[in-house]
Amino acid sequence: MVTIIPAILPRNIRELEEDLGKVWSFTPRVQLDVVDGKFSKIKTVGPEVLTQIDTIVNFDVHLMVEEPERWIERCLLGGVESIYGQVEMMKNRTAFIADTQAEGMGVGLALDIETEVTHLEEVIHDLDAVLLMSSKAGGQGRGFDQRVLAKIKAVRRLSKEVKIIVDGGLDEENIKRCIAALWAEEIEEEELNRSVAKLEFAVGSHLLTSSDVKAEWERLKRLESHT
Repeated sequence: MVTIIPAILPRNIRELEEDLGKVWSFTPRVQLDVVDGKFSKIKTVGPEVLTQIDTIVNFDVHLMVEEPERWIERCLLGGVESIYGQVEMMKNRTAFIADTQAEGMGVGLALDIETEVTHLEEVIHDLDAVLLMSSKAGGQGRGFDQRVLAKIKAVRRLSKEVKIIVDGGLDEENIKRCIAALWAEEIEEEELNRSVAKLEFAVGSHLLTSSDVKAEWERLKRLESHT
């Protein structure tokens, strides 16, 4: 089974409720994408508004914002489980990681499609997750960029334990391509299976615009995750 996390990008409370209404009954986790209008032209709701929503879903927050470390308290107020901050507008990665962990939340760093994996080398063993954008960060409905395939392999070479989340332009074909990127590595089958098990996919517009969202989520989860 493949881990598929619905990703939502709501610009207001109404959109937040509509998006959650499509997925809350069957998924245990949702990724809330937060954009501040500075990282890109889009501006979404902040993580603190989650307190206004009556749901049993657990939330991860992907911060596409200026200085993500300033948003930790707002994520805490929203009851967020994990935070993924874009490194491109982050002043101090070490402080972001330490401050997030001090509040009891999971922590990850996110890399835009143009950003090199070398930015992770000094801190990767302190991370719970690495989020790799497979399209330009800051929106949904953008095409898949195959440069992420090499980055998936590069991150896994840096750490066999860190969770990798791929986000952007994902559909059945592109999810299979991401999994195949790890299959191409010359490693033992047992290690390969562990590696693939730590590969997750945040799927936004492809899932939310499906005629039957639950059926598509279940279909994507059933994709082959092993050789």
